[in-house]
Amino acid sequence: MKWILLIIKSTNVSSRDRMFIWRNIKNTAAVSLSHSVYLLHDTEENRVTASNIEEIVHERNGEVLQFFADTFNEEKEQKLNKLIAEEIAAEIKEFSNECEYFISDVTKRISNKKFKVFELEELSDDIHKLDRWRIKLIQKHSLDTNNTGILNKEIRKCKERLNEFEEKVLQKGKAAGH
Repeated sequence: MKWILLIIKSTNVSSRDRMFIWRNIKNTAAVSLSHSVYLLHDTEENRVTASNIEEIVHERNGEVLQFFADTFNEEKEQKLNKLIAEEIAAEIKEFSNECEYFISDVTKRISNKKFKVFELEELSDDIHKLDRWRIKLIQKHSLDTNNTGILNKEIRKCKERLNEFEEKVLQKGKAAGH
């Protein structure tokens, strides 16, 4: 497999630009080998991303070293694939943790028995963000059915809990209307 190796020296780059760079790298499913050293699959899309990052860093008097690499043997390829799998597992775990937090938050709101419409709107926004994140993870990593199933199950649990809250809000609204 072919790879792009990016080494970024960004001492003069603002924190806003560093965050932009980091998000772009993260969206490529890159493996972080060290601080500011990333390994990306050599795809046309990743080449464009690497060029954009290089341009931003150079504009701010930073430096990007970009190399094209090839794995030497099957063992090294397996190590890289293991790093990628670990990165994917960490992102799925982070998503699952956010879903658990969401469910916990909704459960707490249900136990408070206030059922405000603005809370429902707030929670609906949160679920949409979670769902976009789920889709992004699936697309970014071309996830297999097992990992896709995990994400789908998590978002389904969130939506079910949100539906319970929505029902309570609607019931309260009907009771207040009588």
